[in-house]
Amino acid sequence: MTLSILATACAIAVVAGPFGTYDTMMWPTRLAYWGLVIGLGILIGGVVRAIKKTVCYSSHPAMFDIGAGVMTSVALAPVIWFLRGNLDPMMSHADLSIVSIGFNTLLIVIGIFVLRRQIGAEQPASYARRARVSDVPVTRLHRRMSDWPNAEIMRLSANDHFVDVATPYGVETLRLRLSDAIAEMEPVEGVCTHRSHWVALRAIDRIERDSGKIHVVLRNGDRVPVSRKYRVRLEDAGLLERQDGAGQGG
Repeated sequence: MTLSILATACAIAVVAGPFGTYDTMMWPTRLAYWGLVIGLGILIGGVVRAIKKTVCYSSHPAMFDIGAGVMTSVALAPVIWFLRGNLDPMMSHADLSIVSIGFNTLLIVIGIFVLRRQIGAEQPASYARRARVSDVPVTRLHRRMSDWPNAEIMRLSANDHFVDVATPYGVETLRLRLSDAIAEMEPVEGVCTHRSHWVALRAIDRIERDSGKIHVVLRNGDRVPVSRKYRVRLEDAGLLERQDGAGQGG
């Protein structure tokens, strides 16, 4: 995937010549410049992600992406400034604003981090720290999966006549009823939070309340709604305090 991103991004940058490089550089120079910028960007981004996951751990995916984006941009912007000033025959370092370069880099880098997470290429930091593949219980539902047959199943969601099976690496859609999928999740303990959602207890990171609505947030960043009817399931599991007048005295 990394090599594909590098090759595709280089080809697009050489042909399109963004940020004025089409007008100031011949195509061989553009190829060298963008190859170095994109290649070093991938390298720096990889190092930053490793640091964030080990030293500056954050359980919230948005905070992880923003923090990694800022760190990558701070390291990459001076590199871009240096390369552009040396390789561009029509621009010197004095003509370049490192602040503008840093801002543009930040927008692009954060967008890439978010895109990686959306397509399932970004393994959540919390998953890397709290769970290992060897810890994942094998269920009957795993036998149906083709994309990630050994991954932890964190959530099941009804999708018409299908079920979306969420793992730390992405979502696989299987053709079966939600009730059947839940039955095949034994021995994993879980609860229904909504008539269309089931979550594994070990996958829950925290409970969030927003304007009277309750959501279960999983370690992969998924937010699953909790309906009033199914709230008692979370109360019984000790994840929510019982409402006033409900379950008191017991």
